[in-house]
Amino acid sequence: MTAHQVNISKRYQICLNDRLQLLECNPDETLLQVIERYGYRMPRSCQNGVCQICEYQLLSGEVWQRYPEKHLLAGHDSSENNTQTPVLGLACTSVAMKDCRVNIKGLKGPGEQDLKRLKCDIAKVEKISKDVYRVSLVLPATASQSVTYFAGQYLDIVMPDGQQASFSIGSAPEAARNLELHVRHAPGSKLSSAILALLQTSKSVEVELPKGDCYLQAGKLQADQPIILAAASTGFSQVKSIMEHLLASGVKNPIHLYWGARVAADLYLPELPKQWAAENDNVTYHPVVSEPGDSCGWTGRVDLLPDAIGQDFDSLENVSVYTSGSPAMVYALLDALEAKGLNEAQMHSDVFSYAPRPVK
Repeated sequence: MTAHQVNISKRYQICLNDRLQLLECNPDETLLQVIERYGYRMPRSCQNGVCQICEYQLLSGEVWQRYPEKHLLAGHDSSENNTQTPVLGLACTSVAMKDCRVNIKGLKGPGEQDLKRLKCDIAKVEKISKDVYRVSLVLPATASQSVTYFAGQYLDIVMPDGQQASFSIGSAPEAARNLELHVRHAPGSKLSSAILALLQTSKSVEVELPKGDCYLQAGKLQADQPIILAAASTGFSQVKSIMEHLLASGVKNPIHLYWGARVAADLYLPELPKQWAAENDNVTYHPVVSEPGDSCGWTGRVDLLPDAIGQDFDSLENVSVYTSGSPAMVYALLDALEAKGLNEAQMHSDVFSYAPRPVK
């Protein structure tokens, strides 16, 4: 068979590593293209000029490999002693000619990530409110220590004695090796004081990442679906990562950012969300303070975060919500929004994983 005899004009199904999901392959679409379109990831280094990393084994079916040009047929005896040898191909140039089943070493399904423990340089620690510090970290530059995370995920700081503490990653994946954390100092906590002392006096810190199931990938959003980002206190760091990822991706969906705090001083980066709203027509910022008091100086909206959001929307049937805060706040928000038509599956929060609500 030669290249001019190949006519890839039909849709075929691909089975990956005995997974239940069958991938629909469009006409003339390479195996690598269909894999990545469905959110899977496989070892490859095409953009770095390293070939033959995206190798797969063809277990059943028929494939045309464009380069190096080759007709691959599963089960074909090609050796001189009539023994069956593995049929191997390169995903970046292979196009299915029939329904196929393939095996790929190192395949990652949608959302699957490699958890790594790395030593990061501490670039800067600055106090941005009476008790919140912005910490700038730099990931290692070597390829073997590269890590991928999604907007909204978190990491653990690993102390020298082995204790770990979780902090949302406040920067978007587009920031590459630069990570941002918002660390609140709790004077009554020995661990909190020890973490801050370590960050202020050391040149590097050990972290474990990525973690968390509450994240957003801009490429998977439904067109025009409204997005609500709801943060309480330092939960702002998580929604900051998501917001910066959305803006970097050019998303035009309506975005409503709610930031709730007890007093105005707890809104520790007050100008940043105002800037997002001023520079992007699809972004609306809603700061909410619950206990301003006479000395707070707050002249804006006074309310509880769940009540404020519930009052602003007549219906939430087609809204996606990402929220970060205490379990009490998150579940109060869920209850308030369910009353406006929100389905629980539309709300995303790490609280659902580490503090599941008891079944009634």
